[in-house]
Amino acid sequence: MNFLLLLPAGSALGYVLAVLLLKRALSEGCGQGQVNLVANLVPGLLFQILWFWSSGAHWAQIWQPAVAAGTFLLGQICTFLALRHGEVSVATPLMGTKVLLTAVFSALVFGQALAAQWWIGAAASTLGVFLVTGATWRTLAPRLLRPDALFSLGAAASFGFTDVLVQHWSRGFGIPAFVALMFGLVALVSLVVVVPMEGLRVLRPSGKSAAPLLAGSTILGVQALGMALALSLHESATAVNIVYSSRAVWSVVLAWALARVLGAEESHDSRAVLGRRLAGSLLLFAAVVAVLL
Repeated sequence: MNFLLLLPAGSALGYVLAVLLLKRALSEGCGQGQVNLVANLVPGLLFQILWFWSSGAHWAQIWQPAVAAGTFLLGQICTFLALRHGEVSVATPLMGTKVLLTAVFSALVFGQALAAQWWIGAAASTLGVFLVTGATWRTLAPRLLRPDALFSLGAAASFGFTDVLVQHWSRGFGIPAFVALMFGLVALVSLVVVVPMEGLRVLRPSGKSAAPLLAGSTILGVQALGMALALSLHESATAVNIVYSSRAVWSVVLAWALARVLGAEESHDSRAVLGRRLAGSLLLFAAVVAVLL
């Protein structure tokens, strides 16, 4: 067993735990801007450690990490909007469609061909979406237009496009510098936009929302750093992404197991509903395996 794969495995669990905590912070009265700000500041600071492994950067291409920061920030906003309007056991599996959307963007923007297994993965993920959202053929379109599904798919598209940009631009710029600068810009933009709008009090979470906000943001940053290390050190990015995509399954399992502790909506869902979501998330995970192997 390659022990480096424990990094994406831990990151997958960490991601789900982080979004559960951040959703709890939202339910305790934490503002949307405050969640975006704190959740972006922590990774932005953590990723600055990558400068120690940077041997230089092509500063003439600084617009590239800036564009990637913008698409990532859009995905982050969509993620927290999805959590505000829906349940973790629905939002996170739908975000698993990112891998398939990444292939589509690669084909459209950079001309990469789509192999047959991508279409198999697309079929499996479509069925998975049906099960996760509880939709039928007749109700699928209206269900996907509901805020939780719409924002989840928006997050998947934004993060998928970001992955494509990072994949094609980071090596030319310098990978450690690209990632550190990208996340640093995300944090800086969050500060510049949110603080003038909401005042300095946004930096001082209070009440019952403070603990889950700070804990969730820290775990989110640590898991992101774990993924960055795994992708940098492991010889197979494919294996890393397959293991990390298991978060779709963990989102259902942990959301149900911790629902009463964290006050999540899943505590009110029947076992049949959660069982259907688990089956759907397993199909989405299988789709990822199908297209990456």
